[in-house]
Amino acid sequence: MHISIADARQLAETFLAKSGFSSTDAAVIADILLEAELRGRKTHGFIRLPGIKSRYEQSERTDIQVDKAEGQCVRINGGNQSGYLVAYRAMEIAIERAKQTGSSIVGVYNTSHCGMAGYYVDMARKADIIGLLFADCLPRITPEGGTEAILGTNPLAVGIPSNTVPLLFDMSTAAITNGDLLVAMREGAEIAEGLAFDPDGVATIDPDAALKGSVRPFGGHKGFGLALIIQVLAGALVNAATIPPPGADYGLLIIALNPTSFVPLAQFKTEVDKLIQQVKENRHETGVAEILIPGERAYRQREAHLVSGIHLDDALVHQLT
Repeated sequence: MHISIADARQLAETFLAKSGFSSTDAAVIADILLEAELRGRKTHGFIRLPGIKSRYEQSERTDIQVDKAEGQCVRINGGNQSGYLVAYRAMEIAIERAKQTGSSIVGVYNTSHCGMAGYYVDMARKADIIGLLFADCLPRITPEGGTEAILGTNPLAVGIPSNTVPLLFDMSTAAITNGDLLVAMREGAEIAEGLAFDPDGVATIDPDAALKGSVRPFGGHKGFGLALIIQVLAGALVNAATIPPPGADYGLLIIALNPTSFVPLAQFKTEVDKLIQQVKENRHETGVAEILIPGERAYRQREAHLVSGIHLDDALVHQLT
């Protein structure tokens, strides 16, 4: 079903409001999910709404609050609130402190899945702050050479201010994400070979079996090493569970840096622009029409979708309605 941006936003906000969220919180979550749809990240878009509703109805919550502050470091107890709301507030605090003192490090515990990590570092980028986010979550990734899930999909994201192309890097350390598996299940599709194992540790191309089992890290030992480090930074370091149980006690580590702590903002952004330009002018491989900067393709999709609207699966719209 093709739907306008206004109608899509209203659908998500109404669904969340009827699920018990305040109008303010519903608007925040809807915007994060809608941005994922606009940028072509359906794995982190409206397909997540039923799960958000289910978790909200089943969990006990308290207020989001800062429970420790020391120097540039702040620790936030997410109160078992939705990760979308906790990550949004944590990044707001990180940006505020970076503007005041030059930098900030915010650790978060006692929360849940926060969706598209790139949304939050983009908040920093738009405020002329460098934003970094590391997140851990329920065990999904095997160690290199293993077949049992022990690490989260553990995304990392970076947003960097510039004057030209938005520089926005957002990646999972998994060979295939939970969102990819959910989309494949909804579409009745198989996944590529060599990415996942079923609950018994047997290689599978069935997304449902993979969701119940485990997935490989991307890039072999390099992805495994990165996922392991993120599990420490966004888990043990911030008082979150080292190996989180499903849907509970996920952790985040957010770093916000004000470029003016080192150089004038105009100088920094000009140098970033120069590097971007040099990258894009690099001699192209045969058959390559253009070199794209991380985040550039997503932003182009976003601009197009703002005009044309987005496409949502008919069954999903029916379910939400």
